[in-house]
Amino acid sequence: MKINFIQDIASPHNNVFIQALEEDQSIDLSLWYCVHNPEMYGWKEDLTNAIKPANMYKQKSIDFKFLWHCLKNTKEKYLVVGWQNINTKLLMLLFFITRRSYAVWFDLPNDERERNFVKRFFRNFFYFILKHSNAHVFGVGQMTLDYFKSRGFKEKHLTNLPIFVDVSKNPEDYRKNKADIFKKYNVTDDGFLLSAGSRLIYEKGFDILIDAIAELPDDIKSKVKCVIVGKGEEEENLKAQIEKNGLSDIVVMEPWMEFGEFTALIANSHAFVHPCRFDAFGATIFGHALGVTVLGNIGAGAAYDRVVNGENGYLFKNNNPEELSKLIEKIMKEKSKLKTLGDNARKTALKWSPENGVALLKEKIK
Repeated sequence: MKINFIQDIASPHNNVFIQALEEDQSIDLSLWYCVHNPEMYGWKEDLTNAIKPANMYKQKSIDFKFLWHCLKNTKEKYLVVGWQNINTKLLMLLFFITRRSYAVWFDLPNDERERNFVKRFFRNFFYFILKHSNAHVFGVGQMTLDYFKSRGFKEKHLTNLPIFVDVSKNPEDYRKNKADIFKKYNVTDDGFLLSAGSRLIYEKGFDILIDAIAELPDDIKSKVKCVIVGKGEEEENLKAQIEKNGLSDIVVMEPWMEFGEFTALIANSHAFVHPCRFDAFGATIFGHALGVTVLGNIGAGAAYDRVVNGENGYLFKNNNPEELSKLIEKIMKEKSKLKTLGDNARKTALKWSPENGVALLKEKIK
């Protein structure tokens, strides 16, 4: 089976799934990207060609060579990740006109974002085209599937295909770095390390996390260290919020880390916090894969899908730092239960291995 995997930009999490596709002996995989290693994320590794040499197509102008390749090779399979550029939009329109079968992979669309009339028109037009195409829609998580159902897509054309993480490594391998990480962030023997990370934008809810820590009783708060990893437009606001609440010795802001470094930080945390007001899926999956308890906002897709209260973490309501603060206090007081919660988190992650995702994709596009 020849599969063309088409997206804008390579990413660490999609590369986990792509690696599993490449290792499947029944698949001949071609990769297509239109942006090579964007500087905004600070990734040092060449993610574009990390698994195999990739094909590049144009981002801002029509790429006739790319479109012709897709049209003429009718026996090949096509998985289009989103529709973020002119060529993927045109490809979907051409597949609609020619009645070609193909697949798309979407995370949760954000309809709350402000768009002018023209953008809204074309957005709805392409949803109409997609709904009436011979397309199978893979959605990242149940929230995404619910969204497409609300737009009238038939359930038989929808499948949950989440973001995948590498679950082949033993979390204990990362915990060898515990002493160095605790020393770096001044975590005491009776201390409690929280970690979180993503783009620093309002939707990601890091202000909720900071407010939650600020509301902790002083005797609890003095034991907490929280590391927030990322860059973005809210960085200065978050730093000001930390300063205003007198949390400079408690909450640490770190820029983007290499993925292995971020993984080690999460693995050695007592809990991972996924505070997003809105997240198509998100970092809950990293906490679970590393056997770490997750405190997740119900507005975050992965938390909504995977966190079971009292089993592998806890959920809290959107925009509710008071509830998150109480959960932090709860797990600190019940520290002895974190091992069981973490073991259950790991079991949850193992149910969603990249290899299982490959089998699901093959079944739906055969």
